[in-house]
Amino acid sequence: MNLEDINLAEMLAFKPETGQLFLGEDRMLVFRQDSLAVLRRQLHEQVGPQLTRSILARFGYQCGHGDFQTLERSYDWGTEEDRFGAGPAMHNWEGIVHVEPTFLEFDREAGRFQMIGIWRNSYEAENHLREFGESEEPVCHSLTGYASGWCSAFFGRAIVAIETKCMGCGAERCEFEIRLRSEWDERARPWIEALEHTEYSLTRELQAKMELVEEQASAISELSTPIMEIWDSVLVMPIIGTLDERRSSAIVETLLQRIVTSQSRCVVIDVTGVESVDTETADSLIKVVRAAALLGTRCVLTGLSPSMAQTLSRLGASMQEVRTLRDLKAGLKDCLRYLRG
Repeated sequence: MNLEDINLAEMLAFKPETGQLFLGEDRMLVFRQDSLAVLRRQLHEQVGPQLTRSILARFGYQCGHGDFQTLERSYDWGTEEDRFGAGPAMHNWEGIVHVEPTFLEFDREAGRFQMIGIWRNSYEAENHLREFGESEEPVCHSLTGYASGWCSAFFGRAIVAIETKCMGCGAERCEFEIRLRSEWDERARPWIEALEHTEYSLTRELQAKMELVEEQASAISELSTPIMEIWDSVLVMPIIGTLDERRSSAIVETLLQRIVTSQSRCVVIDVTGVESVDTETADSLIKVVRAAALLGTRCVLTGLSPSMAQTLSRLGASMQEVRTLRDLKAGLKDCLRYLRG
C-alpha cells in the first residue's frame, strides 16, 4: 500500500446495525469536538493542569501506538516512508489536525531519527483557547502524545515529540519536533515527564496529602493539649480549642499513658480555653476521670464555663466523682493539699 492510497472513508467499516465502527480489527469511536472541550475543562478543574497534561499525553500515545499497530497488521507498505507517513495522514483524515512535515530523517542502523513539522487547525489548541484563553505553555498534549506513540512504534525505540510553537499560546500555528528520547536536551523534560506519569495517581496523591494533614493535625493537637508535670506526682493538662469526640478520645489515651509512665497521683484538667463541648465530649471527660481513678489518680476539672457546667449536670455527673474548681490555681492548691494529707 502506498501513502497516496490512504482513504480513511474506505478503510473504516461502518456497522450501524451493531452500533460499531472498525479500523481493521480495532473498534473506533467518533466524538464531538466540543464534548472533548468539556472533558478538558473538567480534568483541569478536578485534577489540575499537571495530571491533565499527563492523562491527555498518555491518551494520545496509546492512540498513536495503536493506530500504527493496526495499520501494520492490515496493510503491506511499499516503502518505509509510506509506512511512517501513514501516521500524519491518519491525523489529517481523522480531523484531529493537519500535519505538514518540513524535515524528516531516520536511519534504523545508525539509530537516528528527527522530524520537524507544522500542525494547522489543532483541535486541542482550539478547545483550550475556547475554554481557558491563551496559555503560557503549549497545550497540544494529545497531539505530541500521538506523535510520540506512532514514531516509537514505527522506529522500535523510545521517541518523544515536543511542541515548539503553539496556537494555544498565541502563535499563528503549532510547530513540533520529534527526536529519540536519548537525543533530547532539557527542553523535552515536560513532555517526557508527562509520558512517564503512568505511576502517578490522583488517589495516591490525595492519600499522601491526607496522611500529611493527619500528621499536622496530630502535631497541632499535641501542641494545643500539652501535659506538664509541674510538681512531684502532679500533672496539668490545659485543653484549648474545640473538644470533639475524636479529639476527646485522643486526649483520654494520651493522658492515661502519661499517668502510667509518670506514676502521677493527681491530674488537673483545665478547660478554660475550650470553645464548646457537646454531651458526648462532656461524657468523655467524665470517663477519663473515672479511668484515672481506676489507676489510682485523682482528677480535678478547672475553668468550666457555665454552659459546660450545665452539660455535665444534664449527664447526671456526681460531684463526688468529678471534682470541679474555679481555675487552675485553685486546682493546683487542691492537689497539693491532697498529697500532703
